[in-house]
Amino acid sequence: MKAVSKKIKKERDDSLYGLLSSYKSSTTYLRILESEEEDSVVVQLTDNPGNFQSIPQEQFRGYRALRRLEMGVQRMSLKYVLPEYLIDVLGPMLEFNIPFDKAVIIDGIQKDGLYSIMTKLKYRMKVIQGARKILNLSPQKRYEILEKYFSANGE
Repeated sequence: MKAVSKKIKKERDDSLYGLLSSYKSSTTYLRILESEEEDSVVVQLTDNPGNFQSIPQEQFRGYRALRRLEMGVQRMSLKYVLPEYLIDVLGPMLEFNIPFDKAVIIDGIQKDGLYSIMTKLKYRMKVIQGARKILNLSPQKRYEILEKYFSANGE
């Protein structure tokens, strides 16, 4: 008897999720730290949650991480998009509605994999709203970010 060989035909998936599937390993993790003693709020973005532990603990000793329920989001990560893509397409302030001169940006993406935006505690709600906006991006918006990033960088 002859063995029957099965040909597996790989179909091209042109749906939105099919197009995004090649970026499945790309994820942005976000966390927000606040300190009433320091009167500041910090937004941190990374592609690896282990990078959150690599920062010096003395620097954020009095800070407390906001939980996802406090922020009103289901998850603290954004699939299919790396932090570099967001920063390049949305700008260094990531479209947070904060005055540019009231924030300090620490861009350590290339060095330690962590991008931080520090601002005063009075902008806490604007930071939370901006984080919600980023974390709740629709798949269509995520794909648009990928398209804009790759078309601008010639990849």
